[in-house]
Amino acid sequence: MNQELLYLHKYLDGGARTFTIHLMHKLPRYVVYRVDKQTESRLHNFGYGLFYKNISEKDISKMRNSAIVIFKEKFLHVLKSLKNPTLTIHGEVDISIKSIPHIRDLKIITTRKALQKHLKEKYDLDSIFKFLPFYPYTVFSYPSHKGAVSISRISPEKNIDMIVEANKILDNPVKICGHGRKPYVHFTFGELVSLLARTKYVVDLSAYKNDGGGMNYTFLEAIHNKCALILHRKWLEFEPRYCDFKEGYNCYAVDSPKELAELITNNPDTTKVVNNASKLLKRHIQVSWSDIFND
Repeated sequence: MNQELLYLHKYLDGGARTFTIHLMHKLPRYVVYRVDKQTESRLHNFGYGLFYKNISEKDISKMRNSAIVIFKEKFLHVLKSLKNPTLTIHGEVDISIKSIPHIRDLKIITTRKALQKHLKEKYDLDSIFKFLPFYPYTVFSYPSHKGAVSISRISPEKNIDMIVEANKILDNPVKICGHGRKPYVHFTFGELVSLLARTKYVVDLSAYKNDGGGMNYTFLEAIHNKCALILHRKWLEFEPRYCDFKEGYNCYAVDSPKELAELITNNPDTTKVVNNASKLLKRHIQVSWSDIFND
């Protein structure tokens, strides 16, 4: 059990799962382990043609060179049993003051510069910033892109209610294709392409406290599939050095259902916005995560 990826989270959904999937494509020889009551030899479907194994807390404690791809404080006791793991923190909600004494001396990776800044300012916690890894799966695109879709998980911080309200105004409503917090449907990359290949806009109105400006996987999926992004203006409220996006340049932005409905109804030419956004993708494809483990 040397150099394994640990998934210390109850749910198999959202950005943490997508991050793990893209990371596994970057590091194909590693297996993801998820905490369960007992260790199993059989593989479980993780989606996208990938798999994970269940492992008991007792066996996790035997690991000597592990990397935690997602961590929630419910599993703090598990983290304490590991010897010097690498820890990836995806959002400020993943940790609180009670975690700090147990993670301060660890190698910590963050995937958004605004989050890195927040951890330093609030907890004096040092971290290494890395771009989200992205596996450039095959896509295809039709000459005519129409309509809008939301592929975000359905949860309060995603502001899906704004889309619902906008849909009451729109003749052609935004398709809401995300999932609630329940066992996650196992997509394939092909299913994502089929959903986005003809779509003009991807609407993601995420707004996290102390954490925005950078990338989400829904953004990367949109960019890779040549869809224009419509973001919440709160996501852009960071200094340029912490923010990847500029309204009207590589994304559109709204902060009300009415404004969202008006933008989609006006249906601007998105060619320049899509082309400018595509410039952000290369660094996520090229970033190396091979040093995620401690030497």
